[in-house]
Amino acid sequence: MINKLKKNDLIFFILKNIQLFLKRSIKKLLIFSGEDERISKIENVLINQHKKKEFSWEKMCLNGQKFRKKILEKFLDNSKFDLIVETGTEYGFTTKFLSKYCDKILTIEKSKSIYLLALDNLKETSNIKLIQNDSKKIFEILKDNDENFNKKKIFFYLDAHSEDDYPLIDELNFIIKHVENFVILIDDFQVPDDDGYGYDSFQGKKLNIKFIKNILTNNLSLFFPSIESSEESGRLRGYVFITNNKIDKELLNSIDELNQFNF
Repeated sequence: MINKLKKNDLIFFILKNIQLFLKRSIKKLLIFSGEDERISKIENVLINQHKKKEFSWEKMCLNGQKFRKKILEKFLDNSKFDLIVETGTEYGFTTKFLSKYCDKILTIEKSKSIYLLALDNLKETSNIKLIQNDSKKIFEILKDNDENFNKKKIFFYLDAHSEDDYPLIDELNFIIKHVENFVILIDDFQVPDDDGYGYDSFQGKKLNIKFIKNILTNNLSLFFPSIESSEESGRLRGYVFITNNKIDKELLNSIDELNQFNF
């Protein structure tokens, strides 16, 4: 019943906004009561106690999805990039995976506490630069690290989104307008005709083609997983590839586990 209701965009929008209202009300109550500060202190203690468990990046990267990993291995083995940029580092599992395929990785994490955990997890990987910042400032971040970034071939792994802070539109606008040669993977994206793959939403709007359609230009090609969610492993999160160059379009088209999306 719930899944049927969610398919209706209007009902989904209403339910999500009710959920957001309740979350924000609880958050304001916590701040007013002083609980927010106490939770922050507990969080810092937990960070210090966390050190050091095994960093199981091979199992945890890419949401533990075996076919997503297979697709990216095929793609990144055959397409070389000057730079890989990841937004939403979290604990660094996927960052570590990406570091095998490029000499320079920039990864951006907004949360200070999560950033500190990732910094420790990734400290032995020399080609990764971890930046604590908001990925909406992606232009300043890239310019600070490489003045000629717009001329480079860049792979973007976009995973910095949550209910209350959604930098995706800012990120995509910047990439499409200012980077000459790119491939993008957006995580937590709705896969058409397969609701077994999970996806995010922002202010009641699903993260899907409709959400980003006003940014997309005619020269872009999009690819979704052709593997049914019932065959995939891990957290079953949806995703989409977007590219503006013909060579990578042909390469993505040659991967059996992907289908090109036709508008």
